Amino acid sequence: MEDVVIRPVSEHDAEGIARLDQLLTKVWRVEHWEERIAFAMRRDPEGSLVGEKEGRIVAYLFSDVRGQEYGFADKTGWLEALGVDPELQKSSLGRRLMEQVMQRFQATGVNIVRTLVSDQHAQMGTFLEKMGFAQEPIRVLSRATG
Repeated sequence: MEDVVIRPVSEHDAEGIARLDQLLTKVWRVEHWEERIAFAMRRDPEGSLVGEKEGRIVAYLFSDVRGQEYGFADKTGWLEALGVDPELQKSSLGRRLMEQVMQRFQATGVNIVRTLVSDQHAQMGTFLEKMGFAQEPIRVLSRATG
């Protein structure tokens, strides 16, 4: 995968990420990605990455570092969004993105990384388990606003 360049996300990447996201989710959400990119660029311009091949975005990984919240004692790295072009999902590109983000977390003093995975995305859960993630004793609660 030497032909895929991994670089920090830029404000010009929204449409490319939205195209890949649409391929993965069947939903066009360019405004969502414009907001995500703006937030990522304000918080940590080097903390979210894209993989680019021949001028086309073929992968993304958004991450963030948050302080002590919800009972977690130390600052925590969070993986917020990960997507890889289906044609490249067995190419170790996701692993390369993860390894680069994990190095960044370690360099900034983060000792634990967390993420949330819906049971609907079993493939993502399997990938993360292969990357060394394990289930935690935590409950996710939700409710409708109305």
